[in-house]
Amino acid sequence: MNCCVECFVSPEIKSIISSLDNHGDCAFCYSRNVQVYDLIADDGLDILFNEILNIFKLGSELIKDGFPEVNLISIKDQFENKWKIFSGFDGNKIYTFLKTLLERKHPDKVELLINQVGIIEWMNKEYLEEKSVLKGHTWTDFVNYIKYRNRFHSKYVNFGVLNEYIEKLTTFVEEDIFYRGRISNDEVLGIKNMGAPDPPKSSAGRANSEGISHLYLASAIETVVSEIRPSISDTVYVGKFPLKQKLKVIDFRMLKNLDVFTFEDPVMYAINLDIFNEMSMEISKPVRSGDSKLEYLPTQFIVDYIKSLNEIQSESYQGIVFESTLSTKGYNLMVFDTDLLECTTVEKIIINNIGYNY
Repeated sequence: MNCCVECFVSPEIKSIISSLDNHGDCAFCYSRNVQVYDLIADDGLDILFNEILNIFKLGSELIKDGFPEVNLISIKDQFENKWKIFSGFDGNKIYTFLKTLLERKHPDKVELLINQVGIIEWMNKEYLEEKSVLKGHTWTDFVNYIKYRNRFHSKYVNFGVLNEYIEKLTTFVEEDIFYRGRISNDEVLGIKNMGAPDPPKSSAGRANSEGISHLYLASAIETVVSEIRPSISDTVYVGKFPLKQKLKVIDFRMLKNLDVFTFEDPVMYAINLDIFNEMSMEISKPVRSGDSKLEYLPTQFIVDYIKSLNEIQSESYQGIVFESTLSTKGYNLMVFDTDLLECTTVEKIIINNIGYNY
């Protein structure tokens, strides 16, 4: 039975399959004449997946040692919904793939595929203190601590682990033009009106504290218009900001595609997965007029820490990238130094209709 390079998101697995240079038809995604891997005859993937499944223990054994039953999971469901390994596989395909791959050389792992399992390190306080970005606390615990107990220093954060993830998310932005939009029905806005607000006028956002001015941009006009949420007949001015130089950024979009096979310790990947997914979603949420400023404190804390690395470690980070939850046609870029980009032209747009999804 063959799988192929199109079956996977994981670059590590794609690389192994490509290195074999075998061509054929895929039994899973039905691609034809592609680079394939024979689950029974070929070697390599069985070793990778056996090592990954080694981190799981049967729930029946864990419960005897006091493991909370509520924390037990299904491997095929976990791999389908959270771990970015497979491309478009449902739980049944994942089970078929793993069973076929492992039953000949690693038959002891098949039992894990049909039972609830857990990761014993979730009970190990010393391990969590060392390898969990929030030292075993949940994102909700961290949010409440920052909002209601200690705003500027957090005993919940393992900065060593956070730094490892920041390194994995470090990349460069090199697109030619970014955009910023403003609604103005009475005043005509020109180039000088399109920059970031002066610090005293800068309101709090998910990535900046009140009074700290950052430049929020988007890679597409559709994204800009969606993010500022105009009403029908509103006049929107869209400024163009050509990129003068490539920018070193932290790209939070990359969190959802981190490859477990690139981690020396796959347990570390597993115990931090939910936390970083929640962090990414919080940064991407649009700012709403009725929000309490307290809602932005947790993500402001993370972004301020990234900025602090420029002074502590001379990292030269120039901004962050994050998804737009309001548009699928682009992404958001927030630049720390408002002078890095300048507006060159302004386009006037009238909003004719608005669409809603629910």
